[in-house]
Amino acid sequence: MHNRQQWIVPALVLFIGGCATDAKFNDVYTQITPPQLQAGQPIPLPNSEPILKVTGRLGNTNQDDHIIMDRQTIESLGLVEYSVLDLFEQQNHIFRGVLMRDLLDLWQVDSQATTLNLKALNDYNIQVPIIWLKQYPVLFALQQDGKNMQSDYRGPAMLVFPYQQFPSVSEFAEESYWIWQIAEINVQ
Repeated sequence: MHNRQQWIVPALVLFIGGCATDAKFNDVYTQITPPQLQAGQPIPLPNSEPILKVTGRLGNTNQDDHIIMDRQTIESLGLVEYSVLDLFEQQNHIFRGVLMRDLLDLWQVDSQATTLNLKALNDYNIQVPIIWLKQYPVLFALQQDGKNMQSDYRGPAMLVFPYQQFPSVSEFAEESYWIWQIAEINVQ
């Protein structure tokens, strides 16, 4: 009986804690455009200037052992949006982009990979657990309030975390994870 009690208590804590106030994945965002490019399809080479280079543990590439993507190719995964209180500007913004989960699926990230190392144009680096990007609607945002993000501020892209909808994941509200000017991603 002792072993059963040891199992029940942690399970109840997990159940109660996990159900507290977190939203469901699909309830957080609004789908803006349907996907035209999906997991399992080849990733086309860019028709315009690439804005992202992806390296590392990938199963799908479009240039040698890595991926280069332009804005149009990224957006072809299907745009979604949601509003969030910006941690830096302390005002609500509507961010639009693609779900990181969809990018990971398109890239066919190795099932043993655990981390994305994201590098910004200014060489700022942050490591983000892949599990977050699969379990939560984290955005690879390309637009803020209906306008493309430009590289002189936050563009071409930034990670946006739905921290208000998932308060149990307190790390989402840490400023260090809100990387912008994303230029490169290495899958580790």
